[in-house]
Amino acid sequence: MDFIREGFWRGYGFTDPDAANRDLGAFLEEKAQRIHGTTGERVCDRFQAEQAFLLPLPRGRCDVSERLYRKVHKDCTLSFEGSRYQVPHTLVGQRILIRFQEGVLRIFDGDRLVATHLQSPQKGRLVALPGLREAILADREMNARKYASPPKGKAKATLSPHLGRYAVEVQRRPLSVYGRIGGEVAHA
Repeated sequence: MDFIREGFWRGYGFTDPDAANRDLGAFLEEKAQRIHGTTGERVCDRFQAEQAFLLPLPRGRCDVSERLYRKVHKDCTLSFEGSRYQVPHTLVGQRILIRFQEGVLRIFDGDRLVATHLQSPQKGRLVALPGLREAILADREMNARKYASPPKGKAKATLSPHLGRYAVEVQRRPLSVYGRIGGEVAHA
């Protein structure tokens, strides 16, 4: 709706919403009578011709919530209007979407809703996410089990029981071999 924002609202000041709606209606009516540069037809005539092909609007409520992006901090929180809100620990470091409307924050990872919080009535508060601590502890326990066991399969057979974990076997040759290959070799 850049057309309305730039053509009508920019520079327009109002205190009465009813007067603003009347002025906007008059602006749109005037613009509907103009000849469109691409089609060469009046906008209102073109709309009349295409109206039969338009589909009805969805019956559901249109989501007009304010959309903001925030980065999740190391402490599993994001900041919004002076307060911090906890989100799942798997989102740390990511940029996520907040949809805010009527005192409710809905937090999304892509298209997936991951948390819902009521807006804090006071600034400087931490709004907790129920179950966050348990989820972190469960992940920590799972990772300890997953990565504490010795390697399986072929990786196990490649480790030598006599050498260190990163030992590399190097062939030993007399210095005279290097002398023949590269010329003079200094003896230590």
